Amino acid sequence: MLELVISMGIVGVMTAIAVPVVKSSLNAYKLSTGVSSVTGAIQTTRYRAIQAGYPFQIVFTTATSKYQILSDPTDTGAFANVGNPVVFSPVLNIMNQNTTITLRPGGAVQSPQALANGNVPMTLTYSNAIPEVITVSAYGRINVVP
Repeated sequence: MLELVISMGIVGVMTAIAVPVVKSSLNAYKLSTGVSSVTGAIQTTRYRAIQAGYPFQIVFTTATSKYQILSDPTDTGAFANVGNPVVFSPVLNIMNQNTTITLRPGGAVQSPQALANGNVPMTLTYSNAIPEVITVSAYGRINVVP
């Protein structure tokens, strides 16, 4: 009986140690998934603009963690929705701000949120995971810094 109590005690201690590690790993995984979705959506939209020969926009909404792709076939600044909004993360408010990125057919990137150097930064944070910053350069290069 004593051996059983000691074994159960050891299992209890091991479980108490493992739970925070597993929780932290899940948080990091959720953040990583969001980053992959955002970068993939930007790259795909950029390629669509280059292939189609007219501008596309991608609009990220923080409150819903969704993005909407828009196109402007006449290149007049009148963008219209392409399909429905897409969820980029099941976690709401994972992105620091609403962001709109216009992708030109020549590969150039424009955004109201762009810095003076033309880069568009987006910070994704979740729980206690290390925040990740996605930076889109003025010509579509995507860099992620954990």
